[in-house]
Amino acid sequence: MMKKILVILALLAAVQLPLKAQFVRYGAQLSGGASFVTDDLLTSSPIMAFGIGGYVDYMFTEWKNPWSENVYIRTGLNFNRRGTNFSQDLTHMTSMRRGNFHNWYAQIPVIFGFRYELPQLPAGNYINVFIGPSFNVGLFGRRWDRQVTMGMPQVSFNYDTYITGTKADRASFKHIRRLDASVIFGVGYQWHNITVDIYLDHGFVPLMKRADVLAPLDLVQGKTEENMTEAEKADRNAYTGTNQAFMISVGYQIPINR
Repeated sequence: MMKKILVILALLAAVQLPLKAQFVRYGAQLSGGASFVTDDLLTSSPIMAFGIGGYVDYMFTEWKNPWSENVYIRTGLNFNRRGTNFSQDLTHMTSMRRGNFHNWYAQIPVIFGFRYELPQLPAGNYINVFIGPSFNVGLFGRRWDRQVTMGMPQVSFNYDTYITGTKADRASFKHIRRLDASVIFGVGYQWHNITVDIYLDHGFVPLMKRADVLAPLDLVQGKTEENMTEAEKADRNAYTGTNQAFMISVGYQIPINR
């Protein structure tokens, strides 16, 4: 449902742009922060996130509304680094697993914002709030996955992608989904042409598909969930990890003369 809502919002924005909006400013941003993946099976900790990109703002100049100079839509192209550290300790097997993902994405956001000039001197001080979907495509990345299990010599329990693995084992997007969708929301401050934003980039798409080992047992015991067929329950994904990033960005913005 959330994916459908994001797509509808983006299509509505695309339809409205040529009719009621025009370019008013463009800019560039450099971002840094923390990125991690939330999952019920693996313990995760952040890695350093990074982003760089450019954007253009559209303003609804034909609106007969006193707030028309405050509302805008922003889109552009960003290149972002996302990922996580992960770990798993299986005490009953005396097994320890450690690893990480470091991935680069191309991101196209469609941001809906509200910009307000503070009533103080000197002029040129603004605050803004913004929210909107983004669409992300994985470009390249690296994966490290290592597990050591005492007393069990099988390679499925003892491995290291950088020692026993192949090049494909170390390529992130051989193991996780390349396409992602997220929502961005945050607040910002602008002083003349300099901008500072704080925002959360919250992903919705699980990065990979893992079979739920409890699903067949639930089916045998007749513990099917309401409004879900047996086939859907058997196909449910045990991996819940999605991209998350908390970012701070600094940018420079230039008005477009019209």
